[in-house]
Amino acid sequence: MSNDSQLHKITVLGAGRWGTAMAIFLSRKGLDVILQCHLQKEYDQLVKTDIAPNLPGFSCDGKIKFEMDLNRSVSEAQIIIIAIPVAFMRSVLERIERIQSDTVLLSINKGIERESLKTVPEIVAEFFPDHSIAHLGGPCFPEGLLSASTPAAETLACEDEELGLRLQKMFSSPSFRVYRSFDVKGVALLGALKNIYAIIAGVADGLGMFEEVTSVLVTRGLAEMKRFCQHMDISLDTLYGLSGLGDLALTCYSPKSSHNKNFGKRLGRGELVTDILATMRGTIAEGYFTTKAVWEISQKYQIDLPLCDGIYQVIYENRSLSESLMSLMTRPLKVED
Repeated sequence: MSNDSQLHKITVLGAGRWGTAMAIFLSRKGLDVILQCHLQKEYDQLVKTDIAPNLPGFSCDGKIKFEMDLNRSVSEAQIIIIAIPVAFMRSVLERIERIQSDTVLLSINKGIERESLKTVPEIVAEFFPDHSIAHLGGPCFPEGLLSASTPAAETLACEDEELGLRLQKMFSSPSFRVYRSFDVKGVALLGALKNIYAIIAGVADGLGMFEEVTSVLVTRGLAEMKRFCQHMDISLDTLYGLSGLGDLALTCYSPKSSHNKNFGKRLGRGELVTDILATMRGTIAEGYFTTKAVWEISQKYQIDLPLCDGIYQVIYENRSLSESLMSLMTRPLKVED
C-alpha cells in the first residue's frame, strides 16, 4: 500500500452489534465494506431488510455487501476488521485459507482467550505472523459510534507508526476522534480487564446498592488493573487513557448498554449463572470468560486482585454474594494504593 486512497476495501468479520456498527460507520465514510455473517438467519435478514438484526433501528443504508462465505469475503480485503467474540475467534481464523500479502488485521473485539490466556492481537498474530496488526479500543458503544450528535473517542494501537497514522485518519470523523498508541497489547488487555469490573458494578446495581458503590468499584477496580498492568509491563499511560480508565468508567456507569453490566445485574438479582448465559439472546458477556482467565493469571503470579477473586468465586465456585461481599469488606485494613 503506497497511499491512503488504497485503504478502502474493508471486510468486517462478525455481524454482532459492534461489527455491524463498524461496518455501517465505515460505509458512511465512503469505504467499500463487506460484512461477513456467521449465522444464516442474520445474513437472510440483512439481505431482505438491510436492517441489522443485532442493532435494531439502524439501517445499513444499502451501502454494505453481505457475505456468508468467509474466504470469499476476505479474498480482496485490504483491511480485515475482527469483531468476533473471543471464544469463537480461533475457530474462524483457522478457516481462512489465504489473504493478500499486505492485508492489515485490525481487531475491535475485547477479551482474553481462556485456554491460552492470550489477548486478541496475540491470537491474530498466531495465524498471520507476517501481517501488520492493530487494535481499536476505548469507551464507545455501537449506538454512540453511529450517532453524529454524540462525540466519542477511542484509541488505535499499532506498532507501525506510518500505518497507525493512516488508520487513525481512516477511522476519524467529526463525531469520532481517534487517538494513536503503540501499545497494542496494553490497549487490548485493558479492554478485556474492564469487563470484570463492569460485572461487579452490575451486581451492585442488582443488589439495589446506591451510586457510591459504583464509584468505589471503579476506583478499586482501577487499582487492581494497575497491579495487573505493572506485572504485565503495560504502560500506565495506557491504563489512564481511553482504553483503560475511559472504558472502565463507561461500562461501570452505563445504565443499559453494557452486556457485562447487565450480566452482573441479573446475578445481583439472584439469577443463576447458567440461566443468565442461556438467555442472553445471542449476546455474549466477555467478562464472564475474562474473569476466569485473569483469575488464573493472578493465581499463577500472585497478583493481589480481591475484586476479581470475589466475582470469580461467585461465578465459578457458587459462593454467595453476601459471603463474598463480607469477605471483601472485612479484609485487613490497609493504606490506599
